Amino acid sequence: MAGCSPTVNLATPEPVKVDVAVKLDVYQKTSTTKVKEEQSNLQIAANRRMRVGEIQSLKNDGVIGEDRDGYLDMKKPPQDPKYLTYAQGIISAENSDRAALYLANAQTQSKPLELVERDYAQLWRDRAFPGEWVQKEDGTWTQK
Repeated sequence: MAGCSPTVNLATPEPVKVDVAVKLDVYQKTSTTKVKEEQSNLQIAANRRMRVGEIQSLKNDGVIGEDRDGYLDMKKPPQDPKYLTYAQGIISAENSDRAALYLANAQTQSKPLELVERDYAQLWRDRAFPGEWVQKEDGTWTQK
């Protein structure tokens, strides 16, 4: 039976070349904060300028106030569900932009984020108009 098997010549005149192409797609979900970090500071500033009138209107209505950590907080939730949703959207968008701003400043100044937040909270309290709600450092709310 050994004589029945064919002989196959594996020698080639040139070496065998193999071209292997691999495509690798890597997806990573990023947090909202990470996405905001990647946005330019100019875009964040533009976003904030666009909503300054809406924020002031909500402050004038007593719906929102400046909290002791430098963010907006709901002070008197509106009864109208649409107005409540609108106010929550404005608060969320502004606080997200403020978080990115504070983080960038903390990194630039090599300061803890909490100190930067506290500094901005004081700035917002100082800039508040009479009648607006502000939260003192001890956590109590007052109208300026």
